[in-house]
Amino acid sequence: VGTLDIEHAIKNGEKKFEKGILAQSNRNILYVDEINLLDDHIVDVLLDSAAMGVNSIEREGISFSHPAKFILVGTMNPEEGDLRPQLLDRFGLVVDVAGEKETSKRVEVVKRRLEFEADSEKFIKKYEKDENELKEKIEKSKKILKNIKCSDEMYEIAAKISIALNVDGHRADISVIKTAITIAAYEGREDVAKEDMLRAAVLTLPHRMRKTPFEDGVLEESKLEKLIENL
Repeated sequence: VGTLDIEHAIKNGEKKFEKGILAQSNRNILYVDEINLLDDHIVDVLLDSAAMGVNSIEREGISFSHPAKFILVGTMNPEEGDLRPQLLDRFGLVVDVAGEKETSKRVEVVKRRLEFEADSEKFIKKYEKDENELKEKIEKSKKILKNIKCSDEMYEIAAKISIALNVDGHRADISVIKTAITIAAYEGREDVAKEDMLRAAVLTLPHRMRKTPFEDGVLEESKLEKLIENL
């Protein structure tokens, strides 16, 4: 959170703030590994900063505030414990990472890793064209993002999905819409379609469906697809 130099304040009559991680992450990305193992007081600070976009420090009657607007990225192993529901709901998207089960893809993972270790510069050069094409596609999608149209039907679908899946609060609906708009922009389309809503729901809803501490969020795409088709 940073700290206030009380001695400097007393001697010089002015506040002196030493930046912490939250100040450094303003307008940036804050990445937290094993986020489920954070102490409660740190979680409280993250919650407050994420909600207000401001970090406030108070010490010995002296207070100081600074902007703390960041994109929060967290990784965790669910087997080691879950996140507080309040913090879990702050994450717009969730991605489950697991070991590859298909033989050919698993072999490719090993080959690429060994290829990178043997000559990292050559490896990076090999995929440079693909990386540049991806960058260009992202840049194009950013330019048209504000022009993407989302019909009232899509808003209703987002609301009905959340109701059908018994999701609490409204952040889920907002995340679904924002993600669907982003997907449409990434694909170079002007309007949000039902397919975008399906892809968005798969990314934004599973972690919000957990009702007990050790219950996994399970969202079968086939069932969700039928639900959207029937709306």
